Amino acid sequence: MLKPLVHRALVVTAAVVTAMGVSATAYPALAEPLPAPTPTSGPTAASDIRAAYQLAACDPNGTTSADAALATQLNSTLTSKMRGYMNAYRVSCARMVIKAVHDRGLDARAATIAIATVIVETSVQNISEEVDHDSLGLFQQRASWGSSAQRLNPTWATNAFLNKMVSVYPNNSWKTAPIGQVCQKVQVSAYPDRYQVEAGDAQIMVNTILPHVSGPVGKASVYGVLADGRLTYNTIDAATGAFTVVTSTATLGFTPKAMATLNFNTLLITEDGPDGKLYRIDVQDNNGNLAFNPPIHLATGYTHNLLAYDGNTHLFGIANGVLQRYTINATKPTAANISTGTKIGPNQGTGFTLKTLTATASNWILGTTDSGALISYRITGDGSDYTRYPLRDSTWQVFDHLISPGGGVYLAHHTNDNLYRYTDTDPHDGNADDLTNHGTISTGGWTQTLLSAQPGTVN
Repeated sequence: MLKPLVHRALVVTAAVVTAMGVSATAYPALAEPLPAPTPTSGPTAASDIRAAYQLAACDPNGTTSADAALATQLNSTLTSKMRGYMNAYRVSCARMVIKAVHDRGLDARAATIAIATVIVETSVQNISEEVDHDSLGLFQQRASWGSSAQRLNPTWATNAFLNKMVSVYPNNSWKTAPIGQVCQKVQVSAYPDRYQVEAGDAQIMVNTILPHVSGPVGKASVYGVLADGRLTYNTIDAATGAFTVVTSTATLGFTPKAMATLNFNTLLITEDGPDGKLYRIDVQDNNGNLAFNPPIHLATGYTHNLLAYDGNTHLFGIANGVLQRYTINATKPTAANISTGTKIGPNQGTGFTLKTLTATASNWILGTTDSGALISYRITGDGSDYTRYPLRDSTWQVFDHLISPGGGVYLAHHTNDNLYRYTDTDPHDGNADDLTNHGTISTGGWTQTLLSAQPGTVN
């Protein structure tokens, strides 16, 4: 049996990392040495989150303002041990663990397993003194795992943890085993029940921090229409929100009602009129200037108030609460290249009383309602049925346009002319637990009456 830890002074202030280390908190259950682990220590003073230990930095570049902001957010959303105790340092440690998992190519569940472990072991801190025997680091790994420098390196320590996890759970069986059980099999703690208790908060941490680690890549290509009929073109960096804008001098010559972007230089826009005229707009230049050819009238009968293109031949339109899907088989379509609309679902397309509409992938659409709900839909291959995923019940009523360039990025236009940026770590998991609001791209200035994003410009 391991000896009890010596008594530690309790601290209630946030830990601040220095070159010499600082007082901070730990909860060691001691990750056991490879290849022959033995049980961990009994109850000690370290079970109190306020116990003081010496710490090493997790990120060699230090903490960031984003770490501090995420700490504030997590302190209000966590429900167990770490609620109220997150700070920029702890977030930086969690970030480095999550990044190591991501860079290895493992999914978010692996990150959740690793974070649940470090919550229990060290309260998400990189302990640089030997608290019990020769254990060090976020995972409290014994000397037989590696050198002191290796165990205090969050990337190395996380990969050492993952190496054992995939070894004791071959064929990806860790993906289906209970999170607490996986943690325990790697750590071999004398208190195996402690890990599962923290699994929920570990998931919240991963959902909150992962978008800042594995953020979307690419620049959204966004077209818009101003009230006077001129077109706008924006590029928006999906990771930072930085944007550029150009505006045409020419106008459409008609009052637009709905808009969809087919590709970088082709738009479909309907006219706000009884005939439901559909026009194709061919863009000639959007680099420094925005110029387009005169609109080409394709067809009538397109009375849709919402349009969205999914990047894979499917154009979705909603008119009077009825959702239809059209197939487009050309990059510069004529009327002959657009199929007759298929009414989606068993009720002939009815029931889609959406205020906004966008597509997030092939046969996936997303929209909001007047009451503020955010809803995702997966359309079956032949359009005969769909699955509805309620993501939010309220608060989205303030947005009058919603667009997605792909990659789980949502751009929502507020009625006050602000544009908000959201990231959904997995936009097709049917829930919004991993949906993060990154705030406004800029304050005001987004005065377009219509907005549409080119699909697939962000990954």
